[in-house]
Amino acid sequence: MQRDATPAFENLAVVRARIAERLSECERTLAVMSGKGGVGKSFVAVHLALALARRGVRVGLLDADLNSPSVAKMLGLRGQPLRATASGLRPILGPLGIAVQSMDFFLQGTQPLDWDGPAGEGSGLRSALEESALADLLGATEWGVLDALLIDLAPGPDRLTALLHLLPALSGAIAVTIPTEVSLLAVERSVRRAYEAGVAMLGVVENLASSVCSQCGAEGPLFREASTDAIAAQLDLAVLARIPFDAGAAAAADAGRPLADAADGVFDKLAEEAMQRATRGAAR
Repeated sequence: MQRDATPAFENLAVVRARIAERLSECERTLAVMSGKGGVGKSFVAVHLALALARRGVRVGLLDADLNSPSVAKMLGLRGQPLRATASGLRPILGPLGIAVQSMDFFLQGTQPLDWDGPAGEGSGLRSALEESALADLLGATEWGVLDALLIDLAPGPDRLTALLHLLPALSGAIAVTIPTEVSLLAVERSVRRAYEAGVAMLGVVENLASSVCSQCGAEGPLFREASTDAIAAQLDLAVLARIPFDAGAAAAADAGRPLADAADGVFDKLAEEAMQRATRGAAR
């Protein structure tokens, strides 16, 4: 008789109740999203978390990109041992006391996630398995008292709506893009999908907005092909920040030593704007 490889999933109401209990002492939950990969979304999430922590905000950071997690690498936390208690998992403490959780802590070295099993079993259930794994990260972690939990989503228009199935409430979302036609088209689709789901969009962040000369310090445009302002106006979004490309900041993040003051105060202004715009339990 053929073995049934279909996994059993918990009732969604039970899962949501567990997550709600874990987040009961979290004042704000913010998602950082993008339409496509390669726009620096995780870079923005990490430095936004650092800027919030510098302001005295008790902040948690969940890397919800299960297949390509990068937050632990940027924060110099790869290889940290998991700390399990009788009641759940303790987040890893990063720079400035940021509470970090990531699938990276469960993997060994460069080990990839295998959703299919030994013989490709359950390949049709991949999205359900991913959602279940994300629910486990949210619901098993002892987040404790937080002023803000940042959730760094995987790229794509469907990732935010999948998260909404699990959260008791979402205070708002920030969309990250770069000023190219391809990226802006992708982020427009993601934002419109978020609006359809009733998500409170806090605004858009334009990454790689300019380039800073390492010799003279002059700043000029990095891309000249598209206008983030035009798309933001069409979507009724504020441009919350424009992040210049800084080779030093990029190298520091790659080395796991992110610059606390990257982008000359731009992230501090973004942190202030995000906290002002986000409210506990925003309607969706």
